[in-house]
This record gives sequence, C-alpha cells and structure tokens, in this order.
Amino acid sequence: MLSRGELHRAAHAVTSRGLHMSHLLCLGVAMRAFVAAKEPSTALNLMDECYPSLLEPRNMDQTHNRALSGVLVTQARALTALERRDAAVEALKTALRADVACYEALDLLLEQHALTPALEKELIQSLPINNQLNASEAALLRAAYRERVLRYAPLPTTPQEGEPAVPAAVEVSRSRSVTGAEARGRQLAAAGDWSEALKALDEAGPWACPDVRTACLVELKKSTELFAFAHTLVDAYPQSWAAWYAVGCYYYLIGKRDFARRYLSKACTLEASAGCVWLTYGHSFSADTEHDQAMAAYFKASQLMSGSYLPPLYVAVECSILNNVNMCKRFLTRAAILHCSSKQWMETGMNETELENKSSWEQLARLVSSADIAHEAGVAAFHAGDYVDARVLWLKALDLAGPVDKMKPCWASTLDALGHACRRLKCYHEAEYWHERALALRPARAESLAGLALALALQGHVARAGDVLHAALAREPAHGVAAGLLERVLDTHDAELTAEEIPQFPFPAVTIAPLPAATPELPPATPSARDVTVNSDMSMSFD
Repeated sequence: MLSRGELHRAAHAVTSRGLHMSHLLCLGVAMRAFVAAKEPSTALNLMDECYPSLLEPRNMDQTHNRALSGVLVTQARALTALERRDAAVEALKTALRADVACYEALDLLLEQHALTPALEKELIQSLPINNQLNASEAALLRAAYRERVLRYAPLPTTPQEGEPAVPAAVEVSRSRSVTGAEARGRQLAAAGDWSEALKALDEAGPWACPDVRTACLVELKKSTELFAFAHTLVDAYPQSWAAWYAVGCYYYLIGKRDFARRYLSKACTLEASAGCVWLTYGHSFSADTEHDQAMAAYFKASQLMSGSYLPPLYVAVECSILNNVNMCKRFLTRAAILHCSSKQWMETGMNETELENKSSWEQLARLVSSADIAHEAGVAAFHAGDYVDARVLWLKALDLAGPVDKMKPCWASTLDALGHACRRLKCYHEAEYWHERALALRPARAESLAGLALALALQGHVARAGDVLHAALAREPAHGVAAGLLERVLDTHDAELTAEEIPQFPFPAVTIAPLPAATPELPPATPSARDVTVNSDMSMSFD
C-alpha cells in the first residue's frame, strides 16, 4: 500500500490494529505514510503512543537497533518539516549511534549542513563502530565516512593523527565504488577543479550528485550541457527538487534571472530544506544589485545550513558592498569560526559571541582557515582603507590556496588585489611582481595589464607602461581604466621630452630663379609670373 501511494490506507492498516505500539517496523511504515502525506505532526504522535522500551537501543540486539534507526530517521524528517531542526539533528545522531551503518542518517546530517566540520568529525569518532562491526567492515565504514565528511573541505584523505590506517583492500574497493567516486567529485569541486570533478562524477554515473554537477557546469559556463542535463532530469524525475534547481541554474547562467528565480522557487516548494537553492536565489538578486533581497535569501540559507560557512560569507560580501564594515567583520568572523576547528578559535581565549562582537582584521587573519574567506576579508579591508591588513589577508589566502605551481587561474584576482594593496602602500616594485604573477596565471588579462602599467608608471618607466597599456587595449578595447591611464601616460611622456628630443622635420630648400630681362621677343614679367604654383592643381580628389 505504501509503495502504491495509498498512504492513509497503509497507516490505517497498522494503527487500527495497534501494531505501531509494539512493533518497530510497523511503526516505521505508519510514520513514513504520514510524513509522505504531509502530516508530520500525526507521525510524531505515533511515537508517543508506543511503549517507551520500544524506542530504547539494545546492546545485544542489533536487529532491533537497525529498525530503531529507521524510525528515528523518519522522526527527523517529520521534525524538519515542522522547522524543529535542533530536535531533528539529535534524532539523527541517536540513529547513528544505534546503528553506525545507518548511511541515510549521515547523509541527512551532511546534506542539511546541520553540524560544523569539526562537530561532524567528532561525531564520527564517537560512534561505537568497533562494537557493532567486525574489523574489515569497520575499516570500510570509516573510510566511507571520512570521505563523506570531507566533502566540502579539500583536505588530504590520508588518515590524520589518532586515526587508524586504511587497509589497501579498502582503498581499492572505495576507488571502484559509486560512493567513492561521488566523494572524490565533491572534494574536487570544493577545491575548484571543476573539470576533474565532472570526470569523477561521470564515473559514478550520469545521475550522481546532480547539485554538484550543476554547480560544476555553471562554473565552467557550459550552458549547452547544463540545458541538456536539466531537461533530462526534469523528464526522468519531475518531482525531484534537484531537477528544477538545475533548470533555475541554467537560466541564471544565461542571464535570465527572472526565469531562474521562478524555477528556483519551484525547487524550494519540493524541498524546503535545500539550502543551496536559497544561495542561488541570493546570487540572482545580488547580480541585479538588489542587495536587501539577496541578504534575506542568504539569511534563509543560514537557517537551513546552520553548520555551513557559505551563508554568512555571502552576507559579509553584501555588507561590504553596502559599506557596512562592522557587520561585514562580524559575519566574516562567523564564517571563519564555522570553517575552522574548535581548537583554533579557542586559542584566542574568547567564545564565539565575543569573537563576533569584537572582531578585528588581525584576529580574523589568525582565525581564518579558508582561502575564500581570507580573500573576501581582504577585499573588505581594502575597501575600508586598511591596506596593511588587506595585504596580510590576501597573503594568507594564497598560502591556503595551495602550492604556487598548482595554483588555479581563479586566484589571479587575488594576485592583482595584492598588487593594488602594495601600490597603495607605495611598494611599487612588489606591486609589479604580483601583477606579473597574475599574468602568468591568466596571460593577457586586461585588468592585470592595467595594474602592471600603473605600477610601472609610478616607478618612472613611462615608455614601458605605455606599451603594456597598448597590450591591454588590444586585448579589451573598451577597458576604460586602461584607456584613461594611457592618456595620462602619454601626456606625462610628452611633457618629459626636451626640445632636442622632439623630432624636427626641416622643410626642403626652394630655389627661386631670377626674372628674365625684357627682350623684344618676350613681354615684361608680370607679378603673376613669379608664382610658379599652379592653383588649379591644388584641389584634392578622393575618387
């Protein structure tokens, strides 16, 4: 009955006989029926009617514990539908402790970003894996959970200190599994390797992680492939929020943001707890310079993704655009706390509230552990006029971005920003160095060339600055900064020229023959005879 969609009939078949009071599997069927029928309160009431001992885990009865974990997962779904997210998180934690192999409970915790990365790691380490599984199963489960926990943090997948080493057989099995390919795709996407992430997701299958695949296609600006993928999803799974999310992202990519918000709204209707949809909502409003609505969307995403650092980071960006420096610092600090480990911010000697209220650029530079947060913090400090702190934050961002030889082209903007900060600090030679490094990542980029030319001009290399500006305008003729700077550079160059350096173009010597004397054969010379120029030949023809 449940599989055929006869929801109330399935629930009545269980509750009319009182089976939900003494049988966990029957209780789970009835609760799933009411949750699917959009009656979460009724599903929760069923748990109050059953015997209390039925909802307690049993040490020696793993079959009972597995059935209990399924009931607790359904309870968490009902609590989430009622916006009781803290209670839902506790139910999912209890489900994981009752059955450490309850993969669905972990997926819900991770997809909803209910916990910070540090709390997720602590939860996995606290699970009684060795008590419920044998050695080989425990090794496989730990490897799978570690990959899932590191889904958005591109950290090394090797075991950290205090963790057991992963057997070679487990590594081979994970490398061949679908979930292992999905985990690699998420990690590569988090590191900015969009092309490699797509290849990893292709190994997992065309339907694996549709939200991550959609994000990769948007970042790579592959609108044609995203169009085909979105329509394939809609045809195959019309009731899936990810399908309409992909459609909304396609319209966002091509610039039709009104249509994008329409389909993103449909995705929110199908899945109210999808935080990434609200993030995209905020991006669409921000692109239209509707900053208040963008911040409202980011705040909603922050409620849904309480353990993710992305919503407060985007709120901080909007505050920076609106020149609200204090609020920008507060949300940047909040994002840094959510991303870093608990030990890192506890070393400051303050709790989270004190850090957010008394945050400074120096504290933020010590606290931050994400290259993205460090970059945005540097931008905010630069706009606030704190050029020294901006330089420190951008250097921290480059240090967190990875080795120099493996740096992605997207960090060229950070290198250019460092050049501008050094220029404001009158370190012109260092500014020239950073702009040249940016050009090494993105050759012939007009913004980098304009910044390099300005640094050269301030050092007195006017001629070389002019050549660089000509290259920038050849790359992007409508670049206003390069055009205006070129005029100033040319004026400065002309003013520096001396009289000897100005090229002279002498007129050719003209020899005028004397007038002939009057003879009987020739009449006397008239004044018109002196002008040897034929005026009738001076007209210019462009035919």
